[in-house]
Amino acid sequence: MSTDALGTARSQELAAYLLTLVDALARGESEDHLLRRLAHVMVRVPGVEAAACSLIGPEGIPWRMAASDDRSRRLECLQAESRVGPRLDISYGGGPLANIPMSHPHSRTRWPRFTSRALSEGFTAVTALPLAHQDCSLGALDLYHQYGRLEPSNIRWARLLADAAAVGLAHRDLLRNALVRSDQLQNALNSRVVIEQAKGILAERLDCDLQEAFEQLRGHARAKRMKLTDLAALTVGNPSDSSPFPRQHRAG
Repeated sequence: MSTDALGTARSQELAAYLLTLVDALARGESEDHLLRRLAHVMVRVPGVEAAACSLIGPEGIPWRMAASDDRSRRLECLQAESRVGPRLDISYGGGPLANIPMSHPHSRTRWPRFTSRALSEGFTAVTALPLAHQDCSLGALDLYHQYGRLEPSNIRWARLLADAAAVGLAHRDLLRNALVRSDQLQNALNSRVVIEQAKGILAERLDCDLQEAFEQLRGHARAKRMKLTDLAALTVGNPSDSSPFPRQHRAG
């Protein structure tokens, strides 16, 4: 096969993996599954020997991680433990790092434990790419390889795959947050409804106005250390002659 034909075949293969990744995002795969899929897809990029990726939690600590093999997993765990390494630099807002030689004095000074371990695992270079969407850092991706083996076109493919994953993960977070807010609003609405129902019942039961009924409800909840909504539900659900607010019997 000619060089051009080989390049076309690789591009078609990576495009197919990109579509597979996008499909997985659309089907709602879990973060763990998506990260594992991304790590294993990355080793299909020519020159990449192993890959690992992780998401960063609210406190800046990795909370989801996946690796293509045991070597890259050990390197990711070392970074998480020491809080030093290319992935950590990228996760905290740094730009991509391409073809960084592990034997270079600057690398040894910058990440001493990481570079020593990477070389002992058989990797002489790393390329680190951000997982980010609209200036929001979600995590990072490490590609382990031999120095000088990642061509610019292959790095572009890797970035495209990383960007596709980041877009899907960011949109998933937006959807999840929207659902949480929707549930909170619905719960607040439900609480308001049951409180209003309880006020109406108490106003009739105690022969008072709505404001006084509410004060009675709130005062009892505080005295008994109950949630106002729970007391309101108890009031609505109980017969009129039962506690905590029995019907007032008028002298007649």
